[in-house]
Amino acid sequence: MSSRWTQVVGAGPSDAADVDVATLGEALAVLSPASTGALRDVDVFEKDMAGSELNVALAVQRLGHRARWSGWLGDDELGHQVIATLRRDGVDTTAAEVRPGQRTGLYLKELRAADQLRVHYYRDHSAATRLTAADLDLGVVAGGSIVHLSGITAMIGPHGAGVVEAVASAARARGSLVTFDANIRAALLGGRDPRQLLAPLLAIAHVVVLSEHEADLLLGGSTEEHLAKGLADLGCELLVVHTRGGAVAATPDGPTRAAGMTVPAVDAVGAGDAFMAGLLSGLLRGWSLADVLALANASGACAVSVRGDARSMPYERDVLALLGRTNHTDR
Repeated sequence: MSSRWTQVVGAGPSDAADVDVATLGEALAVLSPASTGALRDVDVFEKDMAGSELNVALAVQRLGHRARWSGWLGDDELGHQVIATLRRDGVDTTAAEVRPGQRTGLYLKELRAADQLRVHYYRDHSAATRLTAADLDLGVVAGGSIVHLSGITAMIGPHGAGVVEAVASAARARGSLVTFDANIRAALLGGRDPRQLLAPLLAIAHVVVLSEHEADLLLGGSTEEHLAKGLADLGCELLVVHTRGGAVAATPDGPTRAAGMTVPAVDAVGAGDAFMAGLLSGLLRGWSLADVLALANASGACAVSVRGDARSMPYERDVLALLGRTNHTDR
């Protein structure tokens, strides 16, 4: 069955696109504690960059494709480090704008115990939360064969949903594949109903990705029956749910499953973004849906094996090695 997502696979940038994947979203700096304990008792932190779409863009680039990240940053040291981090890996920052007099968001991780992670966000009134649809150059922001967006952008500021809708609509109008990761964060909703907030955005997307919790919230569950009904209700062409046990994708032709991978996990933050990037990479490679899911799972597994956010985004060589698609060994 022909659909937009099957037409884009393996095709590379179209005539109307100059990168494989274009993203737009929030960027943050993150401080991770060097030891376990309450924040008041920790004196040493490691600094990294973060943000769902930033992570996806970085991982897509590391997986061998051309990516662009768009968004607003504060004119501060953190904002300039975000730009430097992306450019170091070759990510296009044409539409990344440093805003004078504004600041970049920040969050801190807290490890109260070995497996108890808390996060503390300081993003209110950051540059990213001030972005409006009227500020966008849609010809650049939506200029990818795939345009990837997430629910976090829709939730972080008063204009976020309008920004996502404008970019997704422009991308769809120009023939790009629109992918959407729900990325529901209770702390960002502020009492809003995520189903109501995300409904018009999900309706524009060709590909929708959910966690198991999000599938429960939006679809009522993640069984094959829930996914089949969700596919029809959302109006998308490909619906993917990732869980601890692996991933399942629903299309009008039925479900496809791929088992997860067991690896030593040191930091779970960023795993969903790496999964998303692997999914996009698999689609761009033109692989079968089962292999696309396996690549997504492997990308997520590589990410949880490395401490950090942006720095944990996987490289193509490591992901392919985990899949057994290369036999190269350094000795």
